[in-house]
This record gives sequence, C-alpha cells and structure tokens, in this order.
Amino acid sequence: MNELSFKKRIGLFLGAWAIQMIYGPTSQWLTGGIAPKIALDALIPVWPIWVVPYASCYPLWLTAFLYAAWKMDSRLYRALMAACFLTFSVGILTFVLFPTYVDLPTLTGADAFSALLRKIQIVGGTYDALPSGHIYITTLLTLFYSLWHPRLRWVWIVILVIISLSTLFTGQHYILDVVAGLTVGWAGFRFGLWWVKRGDQ
Repeated sequence: MNELSFKKRIGLFLGAWAIQMIYGPTSQWLTGGIAPKIALDALIPVWPIWVVPYASCYPLWLTAFLYAAWKMDSRLYRALMAACFLTFSVGILTFVLFPTYVDLPTLTGADAFSALLRKIQIVGGTYDALPSGHIYITTLLTLFYSLWHPRLRWVWIVILVIISLSTLFTGQHYILDVVAGLTVGWAGFRFGLWWVKRGDQ
C-alpha cells in the first residue's frame, strides 16, 4: 500500500469525525425511544468526582488521534480510520433509528465536580445513550494502540476501565450502553483489520 501523507491522514480523521459530530444535534433533538436500564443500574451510585476522567477523554482522544496521524504506519492507520468510519456510522445510525436516552440524575452539590457535571448534562443532552460513544471511541484507541505499542497495552486497558466506570458513576450511561459500546468498538476494530488485509490481496 502507498504511504499516506500527513494531510491525507488528517483528512481521513476529519471525515470520520464529521460523522461522529452528528452526535451533538441528535442528543438534543431526538424524542421517543427507551431508557435501556436494567435492575443493576439502580445499584450504581452517582459520584460527581468521576466527571474528571469522563471529561478527560476529550483531550485524550484528540492527542491519541493526532499522534496516530503523525506516527502510526500507513497500514495500521488505514485500519484505524476504516474502523472509525464503520463504528461512528453504526453508532449514529443506531441513535437515529433506535433512540435511547438516559434519565439524568439531579445534582444538588455545590462543589466544582457537580458544577462541571451539570454543564456536561446540558451540553450532552439526554439521548444517544446506546451504544456509548465514550466507550466505542476509547475501545478503538485501546485496541489499535495495543497493537501498535504492545508494551503499553496495560495502560490503555486501565484507561478503558476508568472511562467505562466514569460513564456509570456520573449517571451519563447505563450498563447496557457500556456493553454495546465495547461490542461496537470491537466489531469496528475487526472490520478495520479485515479492510486493510483485503486491500493487501
């Protein structure tokens, strides 16, 4: 396969991210649907301090994708982008065709963590619950970075676990949202690897 220029790499990333950005309006404008909660969700407490890792994923994603665009070999980067295009598309289509929402918790605290979480509740809306975008994006990065830098696999696994817990302990997602996010992210990862292997033949 031909080497990808940095300009093309950024173009692919922006194209994939344009799909994911549909999350914004759909999370605010969708109606109907269901809250995909199960009995176990009632046992999960809301701890506003978990908004720190929840919000930290945004700079983490940006840094990880930009570093991949700069340094990742072209074959693996193509696989990552193919995975992103599929995963983000599946996520958005699921949000639109099968609307799901979260009954956001009422926050009464006056601390900085509660204040930040309230702002995220307003900006993030209540829809686009399943699959969790936080989870499928972090899953993709975890799996591809684990292939790229195997010695740091444990770091990414810890990050994925912490972000998964943060979606639950902030009340932003339910357990099924996390499970679906992991599943969609894994499927996207496998698709990306298949896509570049297909191109090699």
